[in-house]
Amino acid sequence: MTRDATRIISAAALWRSLRDPVLALAEELALRRGGADKPPVVFKVRSGGIDLERADASGREPAMSASGRPAEAMSAIIQRLGGKPGGDAGIEISADQAVTRQLMLPAESETVLRAITRNKVEGLAPWPLAQCLWGMRVRPAIGESRQVTIDVAIVSRALFEDLAGKLRQAGASVRTLGVELADGGRLAIDFGGEDQRRKARMKAARIAKAAAVVGLAALSYGGYEVYRSYALLSRLSAETAEAAAALRAPAGGGAAETPLVAAANSLREQRLQRPPVVALLNDVSALLPANVYLEALVLNGGKLELKGQGSGIPALIAVLESSPLLKDVNFAAATERDQDSNANAFTLNARFEQDAAAGAAP
Repeated sequence: MTRDATRIISAAALWRSLRDPVLALAEELALRRGGADKPPVVFKVRSGGIDLERADASGREPAMSASGRPAEAMSAIIQRLGGKPGGDAGIEISADQAVTRQLMLPAESETVLRAITRNKVEGLAPWPLAQCLWGMRVRPAIGESRQVTIDVAIVSRALFEDLAGKLRQAGASVRTLGVELADGGRLAIDFGGEDQRRKARMKAARIAKAAAVVGLAALSYGGYEVYRSYALLSRLSAETAEAAAALRAPAGGGAAETPLVAAANSLREQRLQRPPVVALLNDVSALLPANVYLEALVLNGGKLELKGQGSGIPALIAVLESSPLLKDVNFAAATERDQDSNANAFTLNARFEQDAAAGAAP
């Protein structure tokens, strides 16, 4: 392959290695920008009604209250404000109107803790996961240097959207959502994170595509050399196929195969009959980094369980999901530090795509 062809392949490999960190950074900046707002009015949803508080640099001051169910109380306050509650607003829900829990988990990165907490939210909430809005706060565990305390708050998406809809109809925009915990602290809930992540990724992708167009123009000559190399390889492949055909049909037109050709054909048939699980083993072995090793691989139908030890465990989810044979990779439990080997023990679950494996089996 020519030098310019190698240069193009290296550029593509560089983008593949940088794509995920760049898009993740764009998502994080979008979420931080969205969460930095401090609206001037806050509607506090409590048992039996809603309190309106006005916020300024010195704090919050009660402005008015309304009793009744949340939707009725919100309508009453908007009416008393003359139908104009203001521009930006926040909604805060008291602890007795939400589901709040404390979890003790091993000290891990925020990405791993968020993934584990999300799995637990589905079992804690009285609503389906799609009908939940939730947030978490990480605190050091008292007396436990290797563990952290996770404060979790879950609210009904239907309740929030009902209240936010009434405010939008009155011309207000809901900027923040939070839960007032029993200890007086406030836990922010991200209710627009998926949209913000999607918009940030689209913007980053547009910038990347523009950069790719510039790079393509700069490497146009290299593309011509790649085409020439491809044409040469195609001609060599055709000649190789002709030679293989001559081996399959010995000179003289006899039907019998030579011993070498017969052995090669037998080996080829055996390789074609290897089960799809061989493709899975090959793929997982190739993807796992050198600092991670497996202790067990259990395949039950389409469900795969991986157990092992190593370092850099949080990155394993992205590594394994790059395989076309694995989907829905997630942690089955929190990682644990093995005192003997000084490594992190992990358990991962995934869905095995057997159809893709059948086509990938060598």
